[in-house]
This record gives sequence, C-alpha cells and structure tokens, in this order.
Amino acid sequence: ASMAFTSSTVFVAHHSAEVGRARVARVAADRCHRLPHEKFFPDSGLHGAMYPALALAAAAAPLVMRRARHTTRTPTLRASSKTIRGLTSRSALAAWEQLTQDAESTEFGRQLVDSQNKRNEGMLPHTDAKVRYFGDSREKPRITIFRDQAAWCPYCQKVWLMLEEKQVDYAVVKVPMRSYGDKPQSFLSKVPRGLLPAMEIDGRLMTESLDIMVTIERTFPNPDKPMIPPNGPLMEKAEQLLGLERKLFGAWCSYMFRPEVPFLGGSEGEFTSVLQEVDDALAENTESSFFLPYQWPTLVDMQYVSHVERCVASAMYYKGYDIRNKFPNINRWLAAYESLPHYMATKSDYYTHCMDIPPQYGACFSNDSDLASRARMEIDPATLRVPAPLGSELEPLTAEQRDVPEENYRIEAAWAVTQNHKSVVSFCSRAAGSDVGSWARANPTKCQYADPYANPNVEMVPFVDSILRVVTTSLLAGDPQLARDVRTRVEAELGTPPAGWGKAGDCVAYLRDRIGSPRDMSMPAAKLFRSYLNEAVVALKE
Repeated sequence: ASMAFTSSTVFVAHHSAEVGRARVARVAADRCHRLPHEKFFPDSGLHGAMYPALALAAAAAPLVMRRARHTTRTPTLRASSKTIRGLTSRSALAAWEQLTQDAESTEFGRQLVDSQNKRNEGMLPHTDAKVRYFGDSREKPRITIFRDQAAWCPYCQKVWLMLEEKQVDYAVVKVPMRSYGDKPQSFLSKVPRGLLPAMEIDGRLMTESLDIMVTIERTFPNPDKPMIPPNGPLMEKAEQLLGLERKLFGAWCSYMFRPEVPFLGGSEGEFTSVLQEVDDALAENTESSFFLPYQWPTLVDMQYVSHVERCVASAMYYKGYDIRNKFPNINRWLAAYESLPHYMATKSDYYTHCMDIPPQYGACFSNDSDLASRARMEIDPATLRVPAPLGSELEPLTAEQRDVPEENYRIEAAWAVTQNHKSVVSFCSRAAGSDVGSWARANPTKCQYADPYANPNVEMVPFVDSILRVVTTSLLAGDPQLARDVRTRVEAELGTPPAGWGKAGDCVAYLRDRIGSPRDMSMPAAKLFRSYLNEAVVALKE
C-alpha cells in the first residue's frame, strides 16, 4: 500500500511520549491554548496540522512481577472456598510450590493458567505478550511495536489499541522510558533519539504515534470497519473533535500543573467548561457510545481515551474532582470502552497514574477538599487496610469487575507472586540494600519509584521470602489476621532479621508502593494486594 505521508504529518498528538519533561510543564497549558485552528484531515490526504511537541506521557516505575489477568466473566468459586480456607489452619509456613498448587487447584486459578498459556501463544492481549495473533497464521508479523516496559505510556497505548481494534498481528519489544531506566543500545541503534512508541513495518522504522496509527490504517484497510472516516461531514466532525481533544489537554495541564491563582491558570472553571464541551459532543451521537456514529471506537476515540483516563485519575486524586459523576456521557463512553477486553488489558488504575504523572509532567497541585482527602486515603497504599475499598464510587469497578467475587482477585494477586517469587523477594530486599533511591535523587524528571541501580541486601532475602509467603497465604485464605501475625510466624521459622523488623517492614513497603496496574495485575487485585501488604508492614513496624 502507498504510504503517502511523511514524518512531517503531524496531528496535535504527534508528540512522542518521551519529548515532554517536567521543565516544559509550566508552558504546556499556554501553548495548548494558542494552538491554531487548523484541519487535522485536509482534503489532500491525512496531512495534519503542525503543532508543538507538548506530550508529557505517563509511564510507571518498573516492577518485577508479571500480571495474570482474566478477561472474561467468571463464576462464583464456591467449590474452591473450602480448599482456600484450609490454609489458615497450617502451623508451618507453606513453601512456594505448595502455594502455587493451592492457587492453581481453584477453578479461577485454572483459568489463570489457561489465560497465561493463551497469552504466551499470542492469543490474548496482555502487557507481557511478546506477540499477538488474530488468525490462524503464525508467521512473523509484519509489524513490530516498540513500547514502554510498563504499558503506561499514553501514546504507546493509542497504537496498541489501534492494532487490537483492527486485529493486525504484531510483535512487541519493550523499552524503558527515560524516567525509569536506561534504554538498551540495541534500541538506540534503531531509534537514536530513543522515542517511544516506534514501529517497524516491512523493514521501515517510524516514530510518532499518529503517523504510526495512520500507517496501520492505510496498510491494513477495512472498508467495513474504518478507523478514520472518509472525506465529508464525518471527516469534518473528526477534525473538530481532535481539536477539542487538544483543548481538553490544555485545560487539564492548566488545572493540574498550576496553582489556582487568578490569571495564572489552575482554573477549575475552565476545566469544567471544556469537559462539558466533550460531554456535549458525545451526546450528539445517538447511534453509539463513541464519538462518531460507528459501533466501534475510531482513531478519534483512541486519541481521547488515553488522556481522559489520566484526567479522571489525577482530577480525583489531587483535586477531589469526580469527572465520571459530573459528566454522564463521558462516563457512558468510558463504560463502553471498559466493556472491551483489549482496552482493559491496557488500562491503569488511579494510583499507578497518579504516581507516574509527576516525573513526566511535573508536580501536581493538590487541594485539601474533603473528597480529595478521602480519595487519597482510599488510593494511597500506605493508608489501605483490609477490607480494601473495592466498592468505592471514587474509583469504581467496571460492570464486569463487579460480577467477579473478591476471592478471585485475591487468587489473582497471590498467583502472580508465586509465578515470580524469587525476583519479587530480591526486589523487595533492595530497601535494605545499597544505592536505594540513587536513580532519581535530586532529579525530578526521573521517577522516585524506579530504582534500577539499587542492590538487594542478601541477608534479608530469606526473611523477606518468609514474609511474602505469609502474605500470599493470607490472600489465598482471605484472612488478614495471618498478615497481621506475620512477625510471630516468621520469627518462629527464622528468628529476627539481621537488619531488624523495621527494615523488614521497609522491604515490604518497597513492594507495596510499586505494585502497578495493568503491568502486575488488574486494579481490584492490585488494591487488595496493597492492602494485605500494608497489614504486614504495620505489624512489622510496631
């Protein structure tokens, strides 16, 4: 197929996820307000307006666990409850092999194993999938996507959603963003500037998310399911909507990254006004829940969803501003997206977003409203206790997640630990080791939760291993008292840690604060895991 566009083909979102840095956050809102009203899809082809590179994409600190996520509705596991509850009566700490067997002996555990096998075969969307197939062919895909390791870059997310929606086979190479680690030379030799996302298609390498998305649409056209509307009224509508998306991005930047001072930005009123325009635009389409009158999301929706997802999380956490409750059509649109398994495979939770935004955008200005304070209490891992607030309206579950028993999410979290327990234990033990925090020290453009140069304290490894086996047992049994008794149980097996119980608590907190979604597990499983870990942290530090 002819690819009649060049690297100068730029939509408003034609900014790499790596271009933005904290030092430009203060000017981002100004520039967004001054963007010219140019067309995104001129008649001469898909040649877009030339906009400044303002992207300040979110990613997240690298973790060591692997998420095991189920993407279909699951039955209540009454048959497995007896097996799980039986863990409480064990006098000795179970070995990892036994914990793995306990998890996988449940109905949901067997589904997790099946999903993992399908993921490894390229049959399911997943943050760890190295290849994705949609048909019977198992030939090497024509497309290789280079994306961030944690699957939290909004521009990588757009491309990922495009490939999934069009069902185009692709291979994946994961590369750390600059805020989270050093890029490998193998990638820099292909992309000297290190920009993400990047795509290699039929030997041709390109960057910039919108260039990539347009290339995918042109190379793999489907007249029955267009991602970009044909020239005419719908094309004009798409152009207007893409312009509105940039306006929303600018209002969000101003609201989130500036103090609420007259004439200087930070205006909730402006943010609300633009969100109302978006809500009204969605209301105009009576044929579907998306922006255009198709029964599927198009490139327009993909441009919105990655940043709206981040707007929703940050506005609630930092400002106590409930977008989903205030704007019913935006909520309906997000719910439609959340019904798509491939979108849920890419979706982060509020905590993940609110920790990964500052290194990319700069510090967020929070307020102390009652709702903001409550949101932070329900989201911050250090304040979570069992029972975790899974039913909270502040970070609502999806319709499908509400149908899944809590036990399943506990099994998901526990099983994820068992699958990579050696690496997880070593990772936790960094908190008692050397060079902790050296990566981000005195550098706000690097994430404090990324610690690629930290070294574990090997003397703490057996103690951390025992602690995590207690927490995993507690998750499987659904009994938080096991986690609260962690000190007694570990001391009976190993004695006192050489660095002390407080430092052991630091090791567990190190993991607790770095559990992310979607990389490690689904949002409900992550929230439950953080809460059980925090029960252990509190007990160890008493």
